[in-house]
Amino acid sequence: MSITEIREEIARVDMEILELIRKRQSLAGMMAQEKIRAGRPPVDPDQRDQVIARAVDVAVEAGIDPSGIKEIFSRLVLMSEQKQRGCMGDGNLP
Repeated sequence: MSITEIREEIARVDMEILELIRKRQSLAGMMAQEKIRAGRPPVDPDQRDQVIARAVDVAVEAGIDPSGIKEIFSRLVLMSEQKQRGCMGDGNLP
């Protein structure tokens, strides 16, 4: 594969990642609605820790830098929490 072809493939993977983040944000909105019905707060620290720990464990098994994955998933969870807060009327996101 040439540098150009590799870059094109990376760009395709990046688009897939963005689509998965969009889907994750959509699910966070759905989660907010369920939490409203259940009378639960938007943030669940135990769930946050479980999501991040699971990602780090998979990263270690896959030979991926676990500290980088921890940063990425910490950010993804924060984005979901912000989305849920916004959906619940406590934030600045739609």
